[in-house]
Amino acid sequence: MFYIRTADRLQRTSTWLENLEGGIEYVRKVVCEDSLGIGAELEADMARVIGNYACEWKVAIEDPATLKRFRTFVNSDETDRNVVFVEERGQIRPASAEERARSRRRSKPTRVAA
Repeated sequence: MFYIRTADRLQRTSTWLENLEGGIEYVRKVVCEDSLGIGAELEADMARVIGNYACEWKVAIEDPATLKRFRTFVNSDETDRNVVFVEERGQIRPASAEERARSRRRSKPTRVAA
């Protein structure tokens, strides 16, 4: 929290520490020995950050409205018939041009045999 309070926006911690007068020893005194008398404030700030933390991906997965914005194919609610996968060694991979042509002749839009 001391870093967040004193560093420049987007400043790397290594650069912040190098530019900090007194370096790591100063940080140790401030954080461990509470030389500035701000230990309680730093603890309260940290508790607030922890209390308000939410994983953005978990929130997106749990919210149907947000989840609806994420689709496999942007331009379609269904699978894209132009994207063809070939199963190989138990996994799928994009089909080559020849495999896509063969698939169109068979009119199987999503998967073809390797």
